Amino acid sequence: MMKRSYIFILAALFLLPSCSEDFTLDIAGMFSPNGETVNTRFEQSMAYNDSVGETHLNMGADEYVVYVCSDSHVTRNSHKNLDAFVAAYNAETAPKTAVHLGDIIDAQNNFACADSVIRLANAPFFITLGNHDIYFKQWSVFRSYFHTATYWFDTYNGTKKLDLFICLDSAEGTLGTAQTDWLRNLLAAKSKEGYRHIVIFTHTHFWKLDGSQLVTSNFSLEDTYELAALFAQYGVDYVWSGHQHARQSVFFKGVEYLVLDATKDKEKGQSYMTARMSDVVNYQFINY
Repeated sequence: MMKRSYIFILAALFLLPSCSEDFTLDIAGMFSPNGETVNTRFEQSMAYNDSVGETHLNMGADEYVVYVCSDSHVTRNSHKNLDAFVAAYNAETAPKTAVHLGDIIDAQNNFACADSVIRLANAPFFITLGNHDIYFKQWSVFRSYFHTATYWFDTYNGTKKLDLFICLDSAEGTLGTAQTDWLRNLLAAKSKEGYRHIVIFTHTHFWKLDGSQLVTSNFSLEDTYELAALFAQYGVDYVWSGHQHARQSVFFKGVEYLVLDATKDKEKGQSYMTARMSDVVNYQFINY
């Protein structure tokens, strides 16, 4: 009898998403295969990057602002904070770009609910892939809107290079071998080009705060060891991450690792970040 009760409860949990248009606990996605592996996603991302060429943003000035948010987890009825972030970005009069650090959606079939971000997908607005974004085999949906999950872009003032930004796919809590090799080669080449700052942005963070994210909580010890060594070796200044829904700043071997609060509605401590890029980076957090 007890065994039957457990089976009933589990079945009910898996059926809940079909009963509520605003269900936010992605139970099935946490346990079912996510579809393409990180190496396959990397290959597809590189194919897209090759087809469109490199991205160089002319900021028209030495100073500009980057709007950064993470973990919006939008649903059909819950996207107020993300819309507010996009509105603030649109209202900014300084030279600007923007970054979303992943987990755009919360559960299956919710990408269309993130329409304020999707409308900006082909503008200087950059997205990284979160674990929720690939639950229920949704990588193909993510690709239809945002095209790639591993890429780089840089900024310049019209005549000289300014800053380098590198987006990594960490939706499974690892970069995989192909993406790691690509990153190593990219940093070795680009670190010689005289950039003012090098910024890595990714969803999964590196320094564990707690176990709230279960097996996707942070990078493995082996990945952390290798990547932290790479970042220090090639002069990375910042690593921007989300996933943990709690703000954190850690300095390690000259690199500042920033974990952002969530943008999710009704989340404790909601905020986004603005980073004023110049010879010195000045960042601040804006509460919703």
